[in-house]
Amino acid sequence: MAKKPVERLDPTQSTIKKLFAYSGNQCAIPDCQEQLVDASGAMLGKIAHICAAEKGGPRFDSKMSNEDRRSFDNLLLVCGKHHDIIDHEPNVKTYTDDVLRKYKADHEGRFKRAERQLIAQVTDTTQAMLPTYPKTLKRFGEVFDVTDSMNLDEEVEGLATFIGRLKELPLEERAFAIKLAERMRRRDVDNLPAEDAAGAFSLGKTKLRQHMNLLEHHLLGDITEGHGYQQYIVRLWDRDPGGNPWIEMLEFCDRTGIAIDSLVSDLNFAQYDA
Repeated sequence: MAKKPVERLDPTQSTIKKLFAYSGNQCAIPDCQEQLVDASGAMLGKIAHICAAEKGGPRFDSKMSNEDRRSFDNLLLVCGKHHDIIDHEPNVKTYTDDVLRKYKADHEGRFKRAERQLIAQVTDTTQAMLPTYPKTLKRFGEVFDVTDSMNLDEEVEGLATFIGRLKELPLEERAFAIKLAERMRRRDVDNLPAEDAAGAFSLGKTKLRQHMNLLEHHLLGDITEGHGYQQYIVRLWDRDPGGNPWIEMLEFCDRTGIAIDSLVSDLNFAQYDA
């Protein structure tokens, strides 16, 4: 199928509402205190494209579709001054797409966390976010250079099983598991001595076992006997088929600039496609 010609599409109303919901009424550029709407209700902010909507624009990416360019992930809310600054041609080398994506993730992440805290007061947090499942794994394959070697159906099935389990895991356990994964990744190991994990995260043995028992209940990890006398190790389980999904999430986010919360908390695994 031929790719559609480049055409500037306006953001949808739902996208605009979502942008404002996560803006906190503040410009997304770090240290800028400008409000997007003033006390009188006047609109001072502007919607900026991370990658331009039209050819020749700042940070234009020919690989993106028209829908990609107007999507929530490609837009951020900034004050009028910074809208002009980031798109001014001499500044584009400073305000790259990776830089702007980090600004967006950091800024919106603050207000997403506040939203999750509010939700946690009144509801089952595991039901507050519906996951979006990957279908093509196009970006995943490119990031890990496995497009030609992976079995797409098996990978999609393995990830769907993992996402279904992750969805039911309480948010506190998700946060703990990703911290474990970060430590395992730094040390290039696939398990940690229980004493190491307890010490690193200032946990007592009882609390550590509670975390790991919940992970085991959800078929995502466990604490088990090691090889030494009275030695115990903590593990995060690989998906079947596939690798360790926790490490994959960290690697994927590092290489793309995507916020880890968008996977672990928001369950937006469609990002593995686009």
